[in-house]
Amino acid sequence: MRILVVHHGSLPDLGSPTTGGAIRAAQHVTALRAAGHDVATLCREQDGSGGFTGPANLRSLARRSRPDWVLCVAPEEAPALLGVAPLVVDLYAPRLLEAAWEGQQEDEARRALLAVDAADEVLFSNPRQRWFWLGVLGLTGWDLSREVGRIVPLATSAIVSGKRPKRPRVILGGHPWPWQDGREVLARAVRHLDGRAEVVSYGLPAIAGVTAHGLVSVGEWRAACAGATVALDRYAPHNERELALSFRQLDYLSAGLPIITDPWTPVADGVRAHHAGWVDETLEDALDAALTDDRRAGAASLAATYAPELAAAALCSLLPTFRPRTWSALRWSRQAAAAKLRSEADALLREAAEAEVRQKRDEVDVLVGQLRALTSAVESLASSQADMAGFRRETVQVLGTRLAGQTGEAEALRRELAITRADLEKKELELAQVHTERDRLGGVLRRLKG
Repeated sequence: MRILVVHHGSLPDLGSPTTGGAIRAAQHVTALRAAGHDVATLCREQDGSGGFTGPANLRSLARRSRPDWVLCVAPEEAPALLGVAPLVVDLYAPRLLEAAWEGQQEDEARRALLAVDAADEVLFSNPRQRWFWLGVLGLTGWDLSREVGRIVPLATSAIVSGKRPKRPRVILGGHPWPWQDGREVLARAVRHLDGRAEVVSYGLPAIAGVTAHGLVSVGEWRAACAGATVALDRYAPHNERELALSFRQLDYLSAGLPIITDPWTPVADGVRAHHAGWVDETLEDALDAALTDDRRAGAASLAATYAPELAAAALCSLLPTFRPRTWSALRWSRQAAAAKLRSEADALLREAAEAEVRQKRDEVDVLVGQLRALTSAVESLASSQADMAGFRRETVQVLGTRLAGQTGEAEALRRELAITRADLEKKELELAQVHTERDRLGGVLRRLKG
């Protein structure tokens, strides 16, 4: 089958440091290829060339690979792979617990729900991890009435043979996670041993009396385990440590190194059963016993139970198919969120409509006021027009009467004028006669004088 493995981190080699997720992915790749499958890998761009740059790019690259199914060892990437092919999500670490110590619990809770909602099959690294995840799976619609998920244990690496060193050496390694605090245990070991053994740490903060190393390559770390007397695997109590089977513990066992561990760890029962170390003793008693009692054979016996071929059996038998999805609390929450958004939108629309109605009412009130004012003005104009009409009628009557009187008077004046003109013409004729007579008399007078 064509299988695509999606992971974070660079797949480990002996010459460089690595991460737990990359080790887990490498173990899956090795097991699936050994079973005859065609396996392709895909990591982030920051972890290797040709890697994906984000969810959309991951989905595009995964589709291009045309896998029969996808194995996702980085659960946060699972939503982008939904529907590409049947999706197997590896829930090998209790990230919800770890995130609580990193201030990221809310974000991780969202990522966890999205991951198991997208998955068609899930893997766990030990039974305790399965118990831890069952409730989360139930929230996203998984059928808990049947056996859910597959337990694919972490696997040991290649056995590195070693001999007990002449001077006893106690080793403790790991990343200084907030939930993995070994400082107090180291200090107690230094005080109790009082120089009888060398105490060495890898990747942890340096404290007095401890030979401290930083993070080293895989090869150097495994060689250090092979050259030690006993592994100190005790920490301050923490619920994350109650669930996690760590790659570091399997590195100890791969090197045949007995372990001093806490009784509440997942590996504790195996350590007891195979006499692979010390679990129930006090730290001081366990250290004293480790200096004299060689339990390397027990460690090798326990390591055999985590052999890669045993761990891979459940993985290589997988034939995942698309899981029926009928309901999910995640989808309920989305529906509730959508309903809330719709409700808020409806409320906003109602508020806007009510505001518009209020505005229109105010506008109507203004228009009614204006209409009333106009109606009053029209009524005033109508009254004025009626008054003016009456005035005009009275004026016409008065003027008519005056006109009639003036017409009669004018007629009398015309008659009088005609008489006056006739009289004037008569006077003018008489005057002309007088002038003629005056001229005659003037001539008579002049003759008389001459």
